[in-house]
Amino acid sequence: MVCVCFCFVAPEVLKNEKYTFSPDWWGLGCLIYEMIEGQSPFRKHKERVKRDEIDRRVKEDQETYSDKFSEEAKSICRMLLAKNPGERLGCTEGGAAAVKQHPIFKNINFKRLEANMLEPPFLPDPRAVYCKDVLDIEQFSTVKGVNLDTTDDDFYSKFVTGCVSIPWQNEMIETGCFEDINAYETDGTVSPDREKSPKPKRGFFHRLFSGEVRELS
Repeated sequence: MVCVCFCFVAPEVLKNEKYTFSPDWWGLGCLIYEMIEGQSPFRKHKERVKRDEIDRRVKEDQETYSDKFSEEAKSICRMLLAKNPGERLGCTEGGAAAVKQHPIFKNINFKRLEANMLEPPFLPDPRAVYCKDVLDIEQFSTVKGVNLDTTDDDFYSKFVTGCVSIPWQNEMIETGCFEDINAYETDGTVSPDREKSPKPKRGFFHRLFSGEVRELS
C-alpha cells in the first residue's frame, strides 16, 4: 500500500490531458522543493485540506519560496513546476540533458553517478520513514486505526530488508497485499497462475527441418 501525495500529481494529469514524461519532471520539482522547504509546494506541513483544494492549488496557484532556497534552487523548481508542460524543464528542447545542465547540478559528475562511483552524501535509516510523519500518511492511506504492540514490533523488525522501511512493511503486512502474489499453495505446490503454460505444438515442417521427422523408407 503506497501513499501518494497529491501535490506531486501534475496539472496535465488532473486535467485529463495527454502526456508522456512531463509529470515525471513535475514530480522532480516537487521533490526538490520538499527536500529544501520541508513541506510540499502546495500544502503546508500538517495542513488538513481536501483533495479538491489540493487539485485547485496545483492547477492555479504559484508556489512560494522562503529564505531556505538559493537562487539556483528557486530557478530549477520554477522551471520544473511550470504549469504548462510545453514550458517545463525536461519537456523542452534538450530533454533530460537540459535538466542535468542546470547550474544546481554543476558539481555532479553524472557519468560517475550512473556508474555508482560516487559516495552518497546521506545514508537513510531503513527502519525510518523520512517522507512523511504518521499523521500525514494516515490522511491519504486507506488503512486506519492500526495499533501495534511491542510483540508486533519485535516480530516485524525481523523483516527489515534495508530497502523498505519497517513502517511501510507493517502496512503491507496488515493489508494482506502479498496474499495475491503468493507463489505456492498451502501444500507446497505451485499455484495455478504460476504454472508454466504448455509448449505449443510444432508444425510438420518445423519437425521435418529440425530432424524430428525421419525419412520413410
